[in-house]
Amino acid sequence: MTSYSHHSRSTTSLHGDGHGDRHHRSSGRESKGSKSGSKRGNTSHASQTQLGPVSFLFAVNEFTFRYAENSPTPRDQWNNILPPATAAEYGSSDNVPVYRYTDGSITLAEGYHWWRSGPGQPGGIYRYDAWNNLMGQAMDYTVHSIVSCSESPCLPFLVTEGDASISNSCTHLTSCHCQELPGENELIRWRLLHFDHIDGVSRANALYFGHPYVAGRKPSWMPALVPKAFENPRGPQIQSRGLSGDVSIVIGLMAFHSDPGNPQQVFENGWWWQNTWAGPRTRPAYHTTPGANQTRGGDPIPRGFLVHVCVDVDSATTPPENLSMERVRHSDAISQYAAENAWIWDTVSSNH
Repeated sequence: MTSYSHHSRSTTSLHGDGHGDRHHRSSGRESKGSKSGSKRGNTSHASQTQLGPVSFLFAVNEFTFRYAENSPTPRDQWNNILPPATAAEYGSSDNVPVYRYTDGSITLAEGYHWWRSGPGQPGGIYRYDAWNNLMGQAMDYTVHSIVSCSESPCLPFLVTEGDASISNSCTHLTSCHCQELPGENELIRWRLLHFDHIDGVSRANALYFGHPYVAGRKPSWMPALVPKAFENPRGPQIQSRGLSGDVSIVIGLMAFHSDPGNPQQVFENGWWWQNTWAGPRTRPAYHTTPGANQTRGGDPIPRGFLVHVCVDVDSATTPPENLSMERVRHSDAISQYAAENAWIWDTVSSNH
């Protein structure tokens, strides 16, 4: 069974010192946002930028883990189960619906589907006409995989750039180093979730930059989206203002509130709306429902998602001479909004 004797460890020691393989521009220090990012905007939290409204396509695919029966279960030094190390141990759906984010509103993207040709193959967001003829593929903006490894506070989330189901992987923690598998030159590297702090906004990233805890005090989206293990241990702090950063990571954090096998439930229920969290205020279940093939050594298997975000530019209706420019403009608008605002603004909560 998973050991919880390490609960008394400090937050900093649980997650490391906040610095990974590279140094972030802020070097882990508190920093002030730009003037345009210091205000929330209007009361509906619309995602306007100097480049125009923000719009993108996204799909969420839930992983199924099939650990090799004749191999030891991968665990960290505290006995938490880690994600599988080989792509062959991952499963997922080959066809999932796509949603469109437009200036804070979430709608089903009619005519689009996330699709892959088979296990171990890269997937993408594609557009089809009414007769199911392929019209084109959307351009990637960002792709992240996120896994919850433990109900304990000591290894809440591992994140990595890219699709963990198409390449072998390793886990990069402060206490261990990646060990390459024979014949592998490139590995997916799982890292602990970290946050940049800018003017009270917590900006999530998968690159081990910044801090292993959120900015500010009493976020209204904690513990709903981020467990209390990430609570800021330093005091006094400014009031938390929001959750931002890599939008695919933020979407993945929301997906844990869905029923197993149905990550679309969060967006169909309208729980992410006008850049606020309108879903449950309590923490979700971070593991699959125990059952056949869902435990290892009596411990529940971790739960994880692949989140794919693409720019919302229709190659079928955009003049070819404008296609590249439009893709860059849409991509820059997403990046500008994430840097200056929040995907989830803090709201007044009775829990705080």
